Amino acid sequence: MTTDDGSTSNGPIDFSGPGMMRIQESPQRVSGMRVPSSWKLPGKPADLDEFADDAWRQTGFLCGEELGLIAAGLDLQARIAATGYTPAARNMTMAAFASLWSRAFLSTSDAIGLIRRGSYQSALPLIRQAIEFIGAERGVGDEMDEWRRFTHEAYGRHEATRSTEIGLGSYFSGESIAADANLRLIYKAASDFGRPNFGPTAVFVANEAGHEKYPLVFADQAFHLGWAQLTLSWALRLNVAQLHLALHLNQYFPASEELRAEAAQHVRAVESLLERPERCRLEEWQDESGRRRHLVVEFKRRPADASQRLLF
Repeated sequence: MTTDDGSTSNGPIDFSGPGMMRIQESPQRVSGMRVPSSWKLPGKPADLDEFADDAWRQTGFLCGEELGLIAAGLDLQARIAATGYTPAARNMTMAAFASLWSRAFLSTSDAIGLIRRGSYQSALPLIRQAIEFIGAERGVGDEMDEWRRFTHEAYGRHEATRSTEIGLGSYFSGESIAADANLRLIYKAASDFGRPNFGPTAVFVANEAGHEKYPLVFADQAFHLGWAQLTLSWALRLNVAQLHLALHLNQYFPASEELRAEAAQHVRAVESLLERPERCRLEEWQDESGRRRHLVVEFKRRPADASQRLLF
């Protein structure tokens, strides 16, 4: 195929070297990039019922340190992401990372709003989704041709439906999730707890159930310290994973030394919080057959309650 300037083109495929075949750079240019100058967590909804309202209040009182670190981490992320629009970094490779990052960012922020109002189970799909986006960010760095192929094939005219054909651009990097011990553990739990499995369902709707009774609470949004600490700790882990990734993409997000130092200090503060033994946390327990199971420890509804260990 001959181009307007007389050169030869093979479409999106570039045979530029002996035995080499790669996808050409994306045809688009980054013509604009709007990033918030700062970030705040979602505010309190005006129409919460008494249980969700109490959950919001108690979460702020008992989990204020976690909320402060999550807000600071998201604010750091926004400021680092904004550096991607500097002229040296402004290209479609940067856009691949930033596009996935944007979705992980909002999924995490939206999950916090649900956790604060006692909707712990509703936050789980968002946490799982955020991990998939972070995993995709990690994976696409080694598979950038997948993104480039999409950018070449998307936005064409589909005459049969008289539409612009975007295409699905299927992409998932399970290997990247599995390679991170923290993300793998959280992803598996968020997936299992978010599905209609009977064990997590019983704990969400009948928290005090046992062999003798099943006290069902329909649409329960009452505050639960264990669920709040557990899900907020997962959000903090996502924050740390994203910051680590962004700081290693300095070619595309050239953060200043001051900003990098602030991020490193933030990560240390998060790790210090998560290491406290009295916090509700998820561990992995392997049984005699080699099956990996979820063990939740220090699980309790109120600070004064006796803690439980739950095996799923």
